[in-house]
Amino acid sequence: MGALTRMRELSPYVLAAFAVIFIGFMVASDSGVDSIIRSGDDPANAAIGEVNGEKILLSDFENRLKEQLEFQRQGKVNADVDEEYLRQGIWEQMLQEVLVRQEAEKAGIAVTDGELQDLLLENTPPELRKDYTDSSGKFYRDVFIRRMTDPDSYGNEIREAIQKKQLPNTVDPDSEVVRFKRGIVRIEDYFRKKKISENLTALVGAAGSIISESYVERKFKTDNSTADVNYIFFDAGLVDNKTVNISDDEISAYYEKYKQYYPQKPSSKIKYVSFAIEPAERDSALLQKKIHQLQDSLAKYPAPAERDSLFELSFLSLGGKTNEFEAVKTLDPDKRALFENSAPRTVIGPVMMANGTFFYRLDSVRTGANELVKARHILINFGTNRDSAKTVAEGLLRRAKKGDDFGKLASEFSQDKGSASRGGEYDFFPRGRMVKEFEEACFNNLPGSIVGPVETQYGYHIIKVEDKNSTEIKYSEIEVNINISKATKKEIQRAAISLKQQVEQGTPIDTLARRLKRSSIETALFDENTPVLGSRALTSFAFENPVGKVSDVKEIKNYGYVVAQVSDTREKGVKPLSDVKEEIKEKLLQIKKVKSLEGKAKDLYAKIQGKDIIARASEIDPSIQIRTAAGVRDNGVAIGIGNDPYFTAAAFLAPAGKIHGPVRGDRGYYIIQVTNRKDADKSKFATESVNIIKQLQQAGKNQAFYQWLEAAKEAADIVDNRDKYFRN
Repeated sequence: MGALTRMRELSPYVLAAFAVIFIGFMVASDSGVDSIIRSGDDPANAAIGEVNGEKILLSDFENRLKEQLEFQRQGKVNADVDEEYLRQGIWEQMLQEVLVRQEAEKAGIAVTDGELQDLLLENTPPELRKDYTDSSGKFYRDVFIRRMTDPDSYGNEIREAIQKKQLPNTVDPDSEVVRFKRGIVRIEDYFRKKKISENLTALVGAAGSIISESYVERKFKTDNSTADVNYIFFDAGLVDNKTVNISDDEISAYYEKYKQYYPQKPSSKIKYVSFAIEPAERDSALLQKKIHQLQDSLAKYPAPAERDSLFELSFLSLGGKTNEFEAVKTLDPDKRALFENSAPRTVIGPVMMANGTFFYRLDSVRTGANELVKARHILINFGTNRDSAKTVAEGLLRRAKKGDDFGKLASEFSQDKGSASRGGEYDFFPRGRMVKEFEEACFNNLPGSIVGPVETQYGYHIIKVEDKNSTEIKYSEIEVNINISKATKKEIQRAAISLKQQVEQGTPIDTLARRLKRSSIETALFDENTPVLGSRALTSFAFENPVGKVSDVKEIKNYGYVVAQVSDTREKGVKPLSDVKEEIKEKLLQIKKVKSLEGKAKDLYAKIQGKDIIARASEIDPSIQIRTAAGVRDNGVAIGIGNDPYFTAAAFLAPAGKIHGPVRGDRGYYIIQVTNRKDADKSKFATESVNIIKQLQQAGKNQAFYQWLEAAKEAADIVDNRDKYFRN
């Protein structure tokens, strides 16, 4: 009956996992009926967003969130979730679902009921099989098919299990069947969407995997041709910026000529002032008072039993936490030192730790339940010859047993580079952490033993068992935290409200920030899909209001209370010159710096072009540095230079053996001499081109879908109403 009990988990938990696979993460929602009432929407039709006119219903969004919240928080009390981050993941996934379905419909892609049935029942996916598979690997296909095709039979199984007292009688078979049926619907929905997505991905990937023959030939030549080059580099990076002048007219002329390459999305900027929610002096004083009160009380009762009773009372009133048995050797060293040589029920504190002030009580100590081992090892990989590897391992075993320092041997010879740097050491670990053969050697030998060679899937191990320990402790702790009082929060909030009102009355936000000795920060331009400061509400505010509008005071995670003002906006089109002026200036500066080296490069080239080797240039100018680039490929990148396609192209265009130049590149001027060049063997193209095509097609498929998805998002008419229903 154990199999039935395990399979029963499919109902509330495993089925929920499919939504996790499909939508990623989940979040606690602070939306609901109240938010819908505030927004004025009809609860049945309230839309959290739209994609090309198709609504994404708030109810669907919330159902996913709540369902997955239950799954995410199983067995976790007060689980900490980054709600805004998780909502963003849900939104992106739902957006993708709608776009994929819409485009699939246009392309005539659909999944019939017959195809779905074949997928689920005849070719059952691993994620469905695993919960109907026992520990020996046997798949209970008959049980799976019966439940999927006749879910009411699941209720009869539960009733039978209750009668046999294999399940508690608190289980309601009818409710379980209802949940199971809902789960089947979710499974079908998930796999239908998954199959449609796979088919669309294949279609888009097919288009992205079309490779021209000329491109394949070009890649073959690039990958299989190399050149060794000696060169003189006239580096534009060494030209002083002060010697180059860039006028506003030159910047304007460049902008007018190339402005089509500076597209502008609808964007906004805000200036904001934040008021961190931090404890006031009175809050700190209250914390110290709590600590001293507990400390003084403990000091008055030196007897262990009295201190234990006082700790128990404080534990209840201050909300303490009990930590179940944990191996002493795995404790943080600072915490471990507190409990060493302490008797059970000993109270310790106050203790200042990195994350606060604590009082501890050692509740209980036990040994023998869970043993840990500390060991060192030397690993010799199999390589191409197992016998040779074993011979090496046996030699190291003899040296270790004769007394050679094991740590030094491990550092020098072990091929487990991670542990070799620690002298082969693995600190205390429990059973189940290492591979079986290694674990047995460690746990079945006494401390001080040196054993081996032990064969595992990784190679041959020489193992030294250093220590064993099974001591575990159970302890309770009271964390005395500083609490920010409501009065303090109100004061901070009032300061933020005051600033907001003064900005609305006409005082510049920068001026007010300086008066308050705070910073007024202006963001970079951001688009509608960017949660500025992590806040969807702030983004919506910036796009829904004109320049100069001041926001209400918003409480934002990691920032506190924030007052924001729309400081700038951009319409869709071309970026204005003011936004790209510095970028263009830098570009023109580099061009002019390179140009300034032309005369020097030509002059030297004229003097050395008749020489037999480029190294003779030093006879003309001893300060000239001759550099070497070996194994250059015509891919735009050369070691010692970086990205400069002009240099790598010249390495394959210049006549071998002759001094060539000067070559103007992106980074400066070059005079080069190809000392050796190996061209691709054309006779191998026919066979190697097959693999090249496969690689290029796979890369094209992998990139095509995501490029398509981004383009589809860009082209779609998307309405985002999240800020109407969720607070940050």
